[in-house]
Amino acid sequence: MARKRTASLPMSRRTEMIRIVTERGSASVPELADLFRVSTDTIRRDLDALHDSGKLVRAHGGAVWMPGGDRITPVTDRIGAESDGKKRIAAAASGLIADGEALIVNGGSTTLAFIKALSGHRSLNLVTNSVPVLDQLNPAAFSNVYAVGGEYQPATKVMLGPPALSAHGRVNVDTAVIGVRAISAEAGISTAFIMEAEMILAMTRLARRTIVLADARKFEQSAFATIAPLGEIDVLVTNAAPPPALASALELSGVETIIAP
Repeated sequence: MARKRTASLPMSRRTEMIRIVTERGSASVPELADLFRVSTDTIRRDLDALHDSGKLVRAHGGAVWMPGGDRITPVTDRIGAESDGKKRIAAAASGLIADGEALIVNGGSTTLAFIKALSGHRSLNLVTNSVPVLDQLNPAAFSNVYAVGGEYQPATKVMLGPPALSAHGRVNVDTAVIGVRAISAEAGISTAFIMEAEMILAMTRLARRTIVLADARKFEQSAFATIAPLGEIDVLVTNAAPPPALASALELSGVETIIAP
């Protein structure tokens, strides 16, 4: 068991927090507060500062370390990055959707582009945890829209929590359209936070098919939290051919790969 430390100055405490999270992979707010003998509010301020400086990644209830300094970029910053590729992916994915379908869509810049690409559709039903999706969808395309609640994440602008609609057994979803942080032959699809991974997996299990949207930058990468193996995906829509190892794994897993023109 780790020895408790006496309360320390902010800079030395934060340096030690980086070391602890790096060694363990993650740490919770209560755990760090107990270890350093400071309040949970103090720890949260420390973690927010370390996240803003790119030294740790702020996660639900604590912090995680990601190799290579990987960190969460605010969704508002990601919307413009690789926008041409995302628009191509979105257009190709929208062509897989029929009028009248029920969709469940998670947050992210590529799924936001997908929602915008559905403006010509009609009578769609939507379940989402994304605030930007709710804000920017075309009302004419959707008959019913349901927001999934939970704890609001400012950087990604999503709500994280159990998708409570699944507990009632009253939701019939045709297609889950999922944006991911990484996709690889070994790790499958993954994202930054454990709670987010659990929520995305629950979303896919509500649907009869799962479409993953991922640009080529996410190939053969792995993020902190695994969502599911490749076999849980029905269709991958991307903007470039996957590398050989990933392409082979997708084929063996029965995943249809669509490369957006």
